Amino acid sequence: MTPRDRILATLRHERPDRPPTDGWFHPVIMQRLKQHYATTEWAEVLGHLGVEGWYPTHLAVAFPEFEREATARPGGRDGPRAIWTDARTYRDAWGVIHRFGEGDWYEERVSGPLDSAQCVADIEAYPWPEPDRIVVPLDYAQRLGDARQSGGFTSGIIPNPYKDAWTLRGMDNVLMDYLINPEVLDAMYDRLYALYQGMAVRMTASGVDMISVIGDIAMQDRIVMGPQAWRRVDKPRLAAMIEACRQENPDVFFFVHSDGNIMDVMDDLVDIGFNVINPIQPECMDPAAVKRRWGDRITLHGGISLQRTLPNGTPDEVRGEVNALIRDCGYDGGLVVFPSNVIQPDTPVENVIACFHAARDFRW
Repeated sequence: MTPRDRILATLRHERPDRPPTDGWFHPVIMQRLKQHYATTEWAEVLGHLGVEGWYPTHLAVAFPEFEREATARPGGRDGPRAIWTDARTYRDAWGVIHRFGEGDWYEERVSGPLDSAQCVADIEAYPWPEPDRIVVPLDYAQRLGDARQSGGFTSGIIPNPYKDAWTLRGMDNVLMDYLINPEVLDAMYDRLYALYQGMAVRMTASGVDMISVIGDIAMQDRIVMGPQAWRRVDKPRLAAMIEACRQENPDVFFFVHSDGNIMDVMDDLVDIGFNVINPIQPECMDPAAVKRRWGDRITLHGGISLQRTLPNGTPDEVRGEVNALIRDCGYDGGLVVFPSNVIQPDTPVENVIACFHAARDFRW
């Protein structure tokens, strides 16, 4: 099977020749894998691992004034084009201040332009980007078609608006808005969902196979804002986005990512039309139990422990976990083997290889 055929069979709940794999990798791990395979080409590393077929894409939003002022990171270090106040701190196009941590391994949010907003008028005064500022390259549909022709599976990625809301306004503020300032939250979400629904519809019309909504809504044990609040605020907006895209293409898949325990809203996610759930974090959710309850309607994209087995186990233990996951959850398709988030620098290279090769070499 081609990588595309394998992924499509899996998402359609047909058993492929072997389960497809996918992975997200911290830059430190990427560099170690390049050194291990003696190459500078990341695509070559993925080929060695057997992670094949995924073609993720984004559409940009134009911020003309910001783009005129943005510069590369001082000192020639890796980082986004932004408004830099020093070599570690920058302001992005939305006005959010970020700071790189020690060693540049991660960055943190420092503050946002809506931190002090008190009412709807303050939200409306913010210069929200409208959907007409979404940039669709002239050759976008052609590039998607070329990826499909070469055996790739195309995914258009958008942020979960909840993540953008708390980045702009602060986590504490947004969670209080769910409870005591719903009109402020609605004002933000109306703007954010209009933008990202417009983006998702444009990507669907251009031919992506799947729309991926990325952004955590859960902790290790529960939904952050609570299931009732999520159902009242987020669920109908996500449902409207999915419906709008499926008016363009009834067969487009929908993928949702959230770390943590999302069991309280799994029925809701499935009911509104998500086909792929990621990452089924095994410290929080039992992949086999998820498969038994929803496996005829969803594909599990994940299931390999990034907190326990990958960083702390032996290669044999890693292979054992992968094989058990495939046997428990992949017997009728519906499983993409995936570590439960970005593979971190504390993970031995031999365990990374063992994980992906176990799935690559699996035969029914």
